[in-house]
Amino acid sequence: MSKDETRQISAASDAEEVRAFLIANPDFVREDAELFSLIVETSRDDGAIDLGAAARGKLREEIRQLKSLNGSIVETARANLAIQSQIHMAVLALLEVDSLSGLDSKISNRLTGALGVDVCRVLIEGHAPLKNAESILGAAEGFVGDVLGDHVEMLGPVDPGNAHALYGQQGARVSSQAIVRLDFNGQDGLIALAARDAHLFQSGQGTELLNFLARAVERMVVQWLHQT
Repeated sequence: MSKDETRQISAASDAEEVRAFLIANPDFVREDAELFSLIVETSRDDGAIDLGAAARGKLREEIRQLKSLNGSIVETARANLAIQSQIHMAVLALLEVDSLSGLDSKISNRLTGALGVDVCRVLIEGHAPLKNAESILGAAEGFVGDVLGDHVEMLGPVDPGNAHALYGQQGARVSSQAIVRLDFNGQDGLIALAARDAHLFQSGQGTELLNFLARAVERMVVQWLHQT
């Protein structure tokens, strides 16, 4: 038996298997709109415009776009879930502390590592609650307004004009930031996260998780603020 004959027998066998599968599963083709449109498509030799073919072509393109969009949505959802998990784990770690100095240390180490940022600062206007703090620091009156204006939060590039006041020596090395206004029982404050990655924080990003973190830190600071 020649190779061509062998290939023909194999192809016929495969075709029979496909036919048997489709007979046993008639909805397989109907539920795949793109495959169905290809199967029912017919060509015309009389020069007439086949509006059905045009409609099927448009349908196939829409299906491809929807599949691409669906894949993008799935990837975004996975990324959001990962970020949500990071935020929740970070907040749980902060809840383990039993003092303001302990919280200061956790923010500097555990929080920055969990969120993948290079520096995190909590600034409180007119009050420096700790003598040797790394993250929970005092700020001049009106500083929060100078940074945020009337906004509750701000994401995007680091402003060189206040980078040092926010991040100290690391201010010259970070490129993007996320800042949220805090209220310590009437004392203005803010939490600022900054990273060397210029694309980590960008204007237009969702801020729900960031605000959740900010409110958690705000409440933890308040309980010890006037005990120091």
